Amino acid sequence: METRLRELMQAVVGDPPHRVTAAAVRRQVVRRRTREAAGILATVFVAVVGVTAAVRVFGAAPGPAVHQRPPASTVYLLYAHGFVRPGLTPGGLLPISTATNTPGRPIHVGFPGAAVLTPDGKTVYVATGYTVTPISTATNTPGKPIHVQGTPPFGVAINPDGKTVYVSGSFSGTLTPVSTVTNTAGKPIHVASSGAIAFTPDGKTAYVVNSQESPGTVTPISTAANRPGKPIHVGPLRPDAIAIAPDGKTVYVLGSHTVTPISTATNRPGKPIRLPGQGCCFIAFTPDGKTGYVGGNGTVAPISTATNRVSKPIRVGIPVQEIVLTPDGKTAYVANEEGPVGTVVPISTATNRPGEPIRIGLHTLIAITPDGKTIYAAAQHEAVPISTATNRPGKPIRLPHRQPSGIVITP
Repeated sequence: METRLRELMQAVVGDPPHRVTAAAVRRQVVRRRTREAAGILATVFVAVVGVTAAVRVFGAAPGPAVHQRPPASTVYLLYAHGFVRPGLTPGGLLPISTATNTPGRPIHVGFPGAAVLTPDGKTVYVATGYTVTPISTATNTPGKPIHVQGTPPFGVAINPDGKTVYVSGSFSGTLTPVSTVTNTAGKPIHVASSGAIAFTPDGKTAYVVNSQESPGTVTPISTAANRPGKPIHVGPLRPDAIAIAPDGKTVYVLGSHTVTPISTATNRPGKPIRLPGQGCCFIAFTPDGKTGYVGGNGTVAPISTATNRVSKPIRVGIPVQEIVLTPDGKTAYVANEEGPVGTVVPISTATNRPGEPIRIGLHTLIAITPDGKTIYAAAQHEAVPISTATNRPGKPIRLPHRQPSGIVITP
């Protein structure tokens, strides 16, 4: 029966059964309309039955692909001051959906100093006072605060495997590991003093800036044993920030006038890289790891990670607040102050030339969505989405509170 059905279908339509369509049937019927009416009706009946059977046997032909919009991200703005009046009421986080660009209900967690997201984006850990508070990004509900040892947290970072959050105390000289599985604090790790934290890509070593020491040092810590290694001396001045190149081979420690490279293979510092200006507090790498962009007092200096040489500084506003790069590495965005207003300056990484400044507001903070299509710039009473395709700002999002102190975006 099935063989006969195939023969009839091919005889009528002239194509293999899997190519049969209703349109093809109609075309063949029109072409053969000179045949006897009874024969045509019988043939059409058999063909239609055959099409139905073919669909059942072979399945429908695949339709056009349905492109589903990826889930919306959430922008979290940190407020170290009170939501009502600064200094009188607790601050917290303000969530903004990237789908609607409207602020949600504030999340009260105290006075946040820093925040970090787990790699899966399900939890944001916020350092507040003497505690770290986990917040579910699905419900925006804070969990039970986790007490950490030492003075109010200065820095918070998460191991690339997402299993441990490390919290540094600004003056206590401790680094506290917190399990993201149990949300409990482990035994504090004692260092000379603790500040900014950076991890190697494999997560095996954390490097902690000893920000209160002069001369400055950086302490490597084995994350497997949570044991500190021998401090690495990086110069006469206290370091301000730290970052690790994407290939994990070099740590870059930022001081007031210099950037000191440290080999992660030997933990030995190289020759300091002298930079123009003062206050080198920000560094961001291109995804290929070939160039690090260091922000200072009015300039951004590109550093080749292959030679550790500085190219001609790029002039932007004073001072640089933050630097982010698009996922494709083609553009670096620099938030800065420029006279009485703040701006976001796009820089082409191919030419190292700045584009037209995008005027935002004072004390601008920036972050980029995971797809790289939008920069969110937050300043004073508003947050502004900026299209990375056109570098044009969208409609400002009015904020109920002033001057956020930090910004993170879920994956």
